[in-house]
Amino acid sequence: MTYAAEPYAQFVNDLLTGLTGGVVRERFVFYAEDGPFSLSPPGSVVPGSLQVFGQVSGVFQSFKKDLDFELTTSNDIAWFSDGSGSPAADATWPDQGTPFFVNYDHQGPQGPAPRLTDRNPGSVVRTLSESFAREYAVVSRQLEGVYRAGFVETATGRDLDQLAALVGVTRRDHSFASGTIVVSRTTPAPADVFIPAGTVVSTHEPPVARFATTVDTTLHRGSLSAEISIQAATSGPDGVVPARGISVIHRPILGITSVLNPQATQLGGPNESDEMLRARVQRALESAASATRGALVGALATLPGVREKDVLIQEDYLLRPGVLIVSVAAELDRASCVRALDLIEQHRPAGIRVIHRLDCTDPPETLLPGANEFEEEFDDLYDSLEAAEDLYVPVVAKAILVPASANLTADARTAMRQAGDAAIIAAVEEVGVGEPLVYNRLIAALMGIDGVQDAALELLPKERPTAPRHRNLFAGATVRPTLAGKHGGLLEVRVAGELVALDIKIDIQLKGAGLLGGDPSANKEYAKSEVAAALRDEIYSLATIDKATLSGLIPPSETFDATIETYTAEFVGAGVRLTTVDPVLELSAEETPWVRHVVLKKEGA
Repeated sequence: MTYAAEPYAQFVNDLLTGLTGGVVRERFVFYAEDGPFSLSPPGSVVPGSLQVFGQVSGVFQSFKKDLDFELTTSNDIAWFSDGSGSPAADATWPDQGTPFFVNYDHQGPQGPAPRLTDRNPGSVVRTLSESFAREYAVVSRQLEGVYRAGFVETATGRDLDQLAALVGVTRRDHSFASGTIVVSRTTPAPADVFIPAGTVVSTHEPPVARFATTVDTTLHRGSLSAEISIQAATSGPDGVVPARGISVIHRPILGITSVLNPQATQLGGPNESDEMLRARVQRALESAASATRGALVGALATLPGVREKDVLIQEDYLLRPGVLIVSVAAELDRASCVRALDLIEQHRPAGIRVIHRLDCTDPPETLLPGANEFEEEFDDLYDSLEAAEDLYVPVVAKAILVPASANLTADARTAMRQAGDAAIIAAVEEVGVGEPLVYNRLIAALMGIDGVQDAALELLPKERPTAPRHRNLFAGATVRPTLAGKHGGLLEVRVAGELVALDIKIDIQLKGAGLLGGDPSANKEYAKSEVAAALRDEIYSLATIDKATLSGLIPPSETFDATIETYTAEFVGAGVRLTTVDPVLELSAEETPWVRHVVLKKEGA
């Protein structure tokens, strides 16, 4: 039940009706199935005096006769319905389970007339009623303030500060560093992407500094990025981080691929708003409680280097009721691992058996004290959880970077290769348990390296070397992809040497669904982009280049046929352009083919 303040005019009417002999606040509790609601007047009700009021959506509401309800001949209040248990069109009902009240005058049995009868403005009765009603209205508004101050969702200012203190949360002031981040994606957003206030981001390098967004933000359709204000989670200079130091989103947002702070965060920001403090109190309540999956995830996410998306909780209600399997896909030292076990024990539901997948040197063990007699029952489950490596799927990533300059020094080549290593490692480490490794994110990371003009990448799970190499990699719903050598991952980045640039002319013939639509030239341009992407991705695997091998790189399509018309070649570093059309090239280990241009054959040419 909620409390809603009533207006001054309602108290005036109550007092005037009661003092002059009417019935005041005949009370009913509204449940639609209990209607109609019968009045109990001493005599017949005066229809014109009827007033009905209550709450709608937690706010005081005065209801209208013959629109919301009717007064029947048997003195019943009948609410207008559409016949299916819902209000009729244009009708308003009180909130379910809340009281509503009825005031009315009546033509009662013969007896002494009321001593007070003058309701006219300026009369003694009305003047006294208005004076008392003002005080009632003030108290009613104050009681509503007291009621709202008792709930996190409605409290403000000092009242909200006091509620926050109950869960150990204090309002952040200018001693908390603040700044802005830019959330981005590699392609224009196909729809609006909502980023809620309270989204947690942090630095990647230890010591980890955490921040939270302070406002709700939308990355609008067609946009690539949006700027959001943030505030540090802890006070003091630890929240001051350099530009581009923030790069981790703790809970992934579909449609957002990266986050960075364009400028360093700094102290001296504004005090935390009620909205932000309210959101933090609500999250604290979720994490402070025990016996929920959210509490376990929130507790483990407090460990250094552990994000919410690195924690996986599995439960099989039918096969193993009362058992939780907790997995943490993060590199933890022994101290952090032991602390993780303590947190799981503190936050696990009472009577629930928790099996962890943490490797703290000791064998895996149940976290329920005194449960040794049940060990044999779960031997098969332990066998499947022998090592924390089960949480990881080793990935093979091979990349070739094409530098914009053909005259790189040996040191510059080494620096570019190391930057490629770091970019791929960072992109893979960003992936959480059960998330796909997005191919285009890795390409975008490589293309963002200074001096890189083009990049080719092969991406596949190590145990399936024949898997598709130029698409997203989904390792599984319970594992996380990794390049760490101790898990068997493999990373190889090469910087192209002597570039052999190819300019290729292709002919496109549309067929099938490709002939549909009103603009064949647009369909051909789309087909050309598909062919160009395939050529650029696969040409690095060729040791010999001729028209047949180039044609073999074009995948079949149901909407078009593509053929290589001609191509020319240029040795970029040497500045030598071959005059021969369609030359056959035997490439050495130091020479790297590169598709520079792909053009369409002109009609009639």
